[in-house]
Amino acid sequence: MRLAGVLIAAALLLAACGTNEGGAGEPLRITVRSAPPAYLGERYEAKFPASGGVRPYRYELEGKLPQGLNFTNGRLSGIPREKGSFKITVVVTDAALSSRSTSFTLAVKDPPPPALRIKIPESETDAPFIAVFTLSERPASALRLRLTTKDLKPDLASFKAAPELLYVLRYDAEKQTLDLDGAFTKTFKGGEVFRLKFEPARKLRPRVQAQTQFFDAKGEPYTKSPPKRPADTGRYSFEELRALAAAWNRKPAAPQKGAAAPSATAAPAKAGPPPSEGGGGSEPAPAPAPGTAPSTGAAEAQTPAGEAGAEAAPAFDPDLDGDGTVNAADLELLRQDYAFNPGGRLTPPAVPKAPAPGTQPPSENQTPENPAAPPASNPGS
Repeated sequence: MRLAGVLIAAALLLAACGTNEGGAGEPLRITVRSAPPAYLGERYEAKFPASGGVRPYRYELEGKLPQGLNFTNGRLSGIPREKGSFKITVVVTDAALSSRSTSFTLAVKDPPPPALRIKIPESETDAPFIAVFTLSERPASALRLRLTTKDLKPDLASFKAAPELLYVLRYDAEKQTLDLDGAFTKTFKGGEVFRLKFEPARKLRPRVQAQTQFFDAKGEPYTKSPPKRPADTGRYSFEELRALAAAWNRKPAAPQKGAAAPSATAAPAKAGPPPSEGGGGSEPAPAPAPGTAPSTGAAEAQTPAGEAGAEAAPAFDPDLDGDGTVNAADLELLRQDYAFNPGGRLTPPAVPKAPAPGTQPPSENQTPENPAAPPASNPGS
């Protein structure tokens, strides 16, 4: 009987000293040696598990955390709002009041851009093949690509994009380059973006070189340098494509159309006041009246007209066909007159200044007011 009591006491003692991961008497320790990097403005989580000693554990943290992160029960989480390197020390104490500490350096960086991965045959072939283009798991709202496909002819009819990608595509057979501008109707978080069939001109090992620029969930570019492209012309550009994607399958906001109309009529109206102001003097009055010779009054009238146009620039209406909904018909109109100009414009395009004489505005106003029938200057598809 006495032996049984001793055995039971020994078993209880061993259970108290034991842990889930080790045997009796294993020393207390923190099992990770580094903290994963955090990215500015993105959700972060890191755990600092312990083993050994006597459970339960109690955690403490020493050092300064970046704004937006919190430490609770061995778990670091939140959305960091400042960059830098932060030295922290995690202290764990077990039920027997034994403590261990480990120091870490937490790096908070700018988010890296998505990585474009291209799946193509790895050995020589002369048979047509499907190339699959995927993005790593980074949030993206838009992208610009220029692919060099030497001795590989793309079958543009086979192009298949992710459902949320609105795109404009152009192939230059002479330079063997494929340009693609795309905007997502909702934030893309990684996966297949598009696939395309290529036909080799001869037996070769396929190679595709890519210049890329990606935009984050807020519409800001991950990198400042866009693909290098030759200059071209067109009524619409990358910003209009992004605006169209943002309004996809929705009715555009009413103020957009209303804001565009006043900008067209405001320019001629601004040209009128100079004669009435100049009419108060004996010599200045005749100069502005003809409207052909430049004068100080005309220049003053032209300045506010340009300012008014610049203010109206963000009022691009993505409902190009005017049917009340932004859909595939509007995308097709945009493709027919799209410019892949070098780098594109990362801000809404400015409305051209209306000249003072009043003879030029009608032809200039006609350009933005008639988006339903754009001239076919670019074979985007």
